[in-house]
Amino acid sequence: MNFSVIRRVSCIYCGLFSNYIVYLGCIRKYLIEGFVPILEFESYKNTINGFIVDQSKGNPWEYYFNQPFGYKYSDIKKKAKNIKYFDCKSTLQRPNEEIFLNKSTMNYWHIMANQYIPIKNKVIIESNKIIKKLFKGSRNVLGVLLRGTDYVARKPHRHPIPPKTEDVIKDAKLFDKKNKYDWIFLATEDDIIRQKFINAIGSKVKYLLNKSQILYNYATKKLLAYSIDFKKNVEFNKIYLLNIIILSKCLDLLAANTSGTVGIFVLTKGFRNYKVYNLGHYK
Repeated sequence: MNFSVIRRVSCIYCGLFSNYIVYLGCIRKYLIEGFVPILEFESYKNTINGFIVDQSKGNPWEYYFNQPFGYKYSDIKKKAKNIKYFDCKSTLQRPNEEIFLNKSTMNYWHIMANQYIPIKNKVIIESNKIIKKLFKGSRNVLGVLLRGTDYVARKPHRHPIPPKTEDVIKDAKLFDKKNKYDWIFLATEDDIIRQKFINAIGSKVKYLLNKSQILYNYATKKLLAYSIDFKKNVEFNKIYLLNIIILSKCLDLLAANTSGTVGIFVLTKGFRNYKVYNLGHYK
C-alpha cells in the first residue's frame, strides 16, 4: 500500500479551514494517483500547533479530524514501508466560491469531506450538546459568520473583502422581520463585532466563546495565531470548528466570503435562505 503524507509547509500561516478546503483538493489528487493520503501537522510550524513543533504532542490535525480510511499518522510512521511526502498546493481543484452557487458542487465536496476528512465523533457530540443548550430544541435559527481582528487589520492580498458589520446587522434585522427567528447565532473571533451585534439586536443573539479571552492589538497588525500559546490555540481551533458545525446546521445564513464559509457549505445539507457577501478582493 502506498501512502502520501501531505503537508502544507508552503503556507504555515494558513488557518484551520483554509487548510481544510485545500486538503480536500489534495486528498482528491492523491486518491486518483493511487495513494492513501495522510494529513500531517506535526513536524513543522503552523497555526494549528501555534508555531511550536513538539512531536510528543502528536499530530494536531487528528485532535479534530479522522484521517482517510481511519489510519493515524503515528502508525504510518512506524509501520508503513511505502511513504512519499508532498506539499499540498492551493492551486489544485478544491472547494471554492463556486460552492455558494452550485448545489451539485456543494453535494460533491460534502460527500468527499464526510468520507475522507470526517470530524471526530467527540467534537460532533459536543456540537450537538451546545446546539441543544443554546437553541432549546429550535431549528428556527439564522446563522451569521463574520471575520475581524487580524483579517481586517492586515487586509491580506487577494483575499475577499468582508462586509461592514453595520450592513450585516441591517440584513439580519430584515431576515428576522421576515422569518421571525427564535435565535440568531453569531460566529466571530472579534469582540468588537460581537458587541455591536448584541447592542443592535439584543438577547436573541447567541454565540460561543473561548474559555480564555484572546486579546488582539489592532495597531500591531500581527497574525491572531501569534497572540495565542499552544494550549489556547488548541482550544481556539476547536471553538472555531464548533462554530462552523453549528452554522452548517442553521436554517438560514448570512456570511462573509471566507474559507470558513466555504467550510460551512461543505458541511451543510443546504440552507433555506442564504447570503454570502461578494465584495471583491483586497489588492
